[in-house]
Amino acid sequence: MRFQNIPVCVLMLFLVNIGKNEGLLHGNSIHSNNSIHDHLGENVDMTGIMQMLSNLTAELENLKTVEMEHLKQQIEKDQLTIQLLQNRVFSLETEQNNLSKLLSAQEFSTYLSGMNQLTHNLVDNEASDRNLTQQLSKAQDDIKQNNVSTTRLLRNQSMELEILRRQSGKDRSRIQQLNGSLTQEIRGIKEQIASKSNHHAFTAGISSYNNDWTGDTLVFPVVIYSDGTGYNPSTGIFTAPTAGLYVFYVSVQSYYQKSIWLDIVLNGSSKVTAMAYYMYESDSSIAIYQTGTNLVILHLRTGDRVWVKRYHGSGYYSKSIPITTFSGFKLY
Repeated sequence: MRFQNIPVCVLMLFLVNIGKNEGLLHGNSIHSNNSIHDHLGENVDMTGIMQMLSNLTAELENLKTVEMEHLKQQIEKDQLTIQLLQNRVFSLETEQNNLSKLLSAQEFSTYLSGMNQLTHNLVDNEASDRNLTQQLSKAQDDIKQNNVSTTRLLRNQSMELEILRRQSGKDRSRIQQLNGSLTQEIRGIKEQIASKSNHHAFTAGISSYNNDWTGDTLVFPVVIYSDGTGYNPSTGIFTAPTAGLYVFYVSVQSYYQKSIWLDIVLNGSSKVTAMAYYMYESDSSIAIYQTGTNLVILHLRTGDRVWVKRYHGSGYYSKSIPITTFSGFKLY
């Protein structure tokens, strides 16, 4: 340390100052003997020496202050160095702990085997990647070829669609013509239906006789002719499908030696009567069958009903080819 050299320096400075004083003494030849004598046997003047010592003491204090400052700085540097060394020791201890945790030889061998396997897998994967790249390139070429084929197919389909569109225009015109013709035919059919609806006619008869019949409405169940609608053979009643002018006719054959009166009725109101009258004669062995007929023209409204009912008498005569009949038709 620097404080170890301080006494030596002080001693050297003291001797130098003494040497100077001796030189002064020896340089003065007149007083040389007295100075030596005084030096050897008498008290010397201590003022200069004390001044010198005072100066040396002040210098020593300055040196001491400087050395103390240097020492403080050195201590701080040493403390920093110690801290760094402690940090390094801690780091080395941590590394030692980490080294103590390293894999064993067997585990390291297993690790190397795994790494080798991984390396082989990477090589295989590279080969697979090359194979996939080749397949991808081939697929891209196929896609390009398919695009060309698809483009050609689309072009052909576009041409076919254009042809179909033109043909569709022609077909549309043809369909319009057919629709026009069909409309005309439908109109004609409707007119025929309307015409048919204005043509209603019928003839109905009875195919057997009944000598004791005394009923109300005479039913003619055998339809000989029918055009249009209106007559019901189950009830013997004609119902007008449309309004217009109609003609009705009835013919009745009386039974042997009997008389019968039949009316043509409109909605329950008698309009005309057909009479088959037998006049009694003394010779009752003569077979007499009378015929009664009548005809009426009626204006009917839609839904009006016409039928034949018994007014008086009993029994009627007919055969498989009807004799007693009821007919009607529309004039207009």
